[in-house]
Amino acid sequence: MSLSTKILVWLDIIFVIALISFVIYNGIENSNRQKAIETQITKQKDLIDGITRSMNEYATKKDIEQFIKDSGLNLKAIQDDLNKLNAQITAVNSITVTSNGYQNTNVPSTNVGPNNPNIKIPTVNCNGTQIPCPNIDLFGYMRTRQNISLYESFDTLKIPIGEVGFSSWQDKPWNINILPREYNVTSVVGIDENQRQYFYNKFTIKIDNKNYDVKITNAVTKQEYPEAKFDWWNPRLFLTTGASVNFSKIEGSVNVGSTLGIISYGKFKDSPVFSILQVGAAYQSVTKNVSVIINPFNYNISDILPKGLINNTYIGPSTQINITGNVFLGGNLSVGF
Repeated sequence: MSLSTKILVWLDIIFVIALISFVIYNGIENSNRQKAIETQITKQKDLIDGITRSMNEYATKKDIEQFIKDSGLNLKAIQDDLNKLNAQITAVNSITVTSNGYQNTNVPSTNVGPNNPNIKIPTVNCNGTQIPCPNIDLFGYMRTRQNISLYESFDTLKIPIGEVGFSSWQDKPWNINILPREYNVTSVVGIDENQRQYFYNKFTIKIDNKNYDVKITNAVTKQEYPEAKFDWWNPRLFLTTGASVNFSKIEGSVNVGSTLGIISYGKFKDSPVFSILQVGAAYQSVTKNVSVIINPFNYNISDILPKGLINNTYIGPSTQINITGNVFLGGNLSVGF
């Protein structure tokens, strides 16, 4: 078998392994995606100081787009703006605050205002004495303006929003004082090692220079489950080392060098599952010179190891060719930066 035939056979084996790995990974990933959408839900939680963690759940891209539309937002306007920023929608956070409302009858005045300066209560003669007419201004409403405070009720919290007064002796009897209000929603976003986001929200109403922390009724985050995809230009520098066989003389060799990864495939651009087409230079222990090295297909072993133990470490087949025509085929370990 000639050297060129051996190289072609080796490349065919690499291609078959890569294809089988790709199919298996896609099947596992699709299964994990469906399971995550169905089961991985983080419940809403109230923390101290009026902070609420949103309920978080994975969803499909279609579900997220529908959720945005249902929230009354213009999806096209958002997408058009994100396209200009070379960005895309990955999550949406919705906050609902419910006011209890208030209805009542036969409500007494909260306080009284200015006195009526021109009050004249009719009198009647009683045994030669003039006394105020009975049932005229029985409760004193003709004498002072009657005020009632207005407030908005949130759960057990009552927030004053103004006051209404009624002066019964005036042609235009109503006085209205609605306080200016400032509504604030603050969200803090956390992200874990799997790129899952967590939103922590606080809703505050500022009235008359006083802040009221309002309990959030409902806070929901829908995040698109990250899907694996090819990135045809994702350059990354690797340090690589491994063992190979010199097919020109059938002898073993060890190499060490650096490569530049060009293509990647995976859910996350910064830590893809596969690094494809790493090209660079390596020093060969047998020939004592530098060879061109090509690592065509590399799998991220950190994906199968305990989290935090090893990151961005890849293994895969490797080919090296030096200027004297020696061809080395073997396997390499690469660490990305």
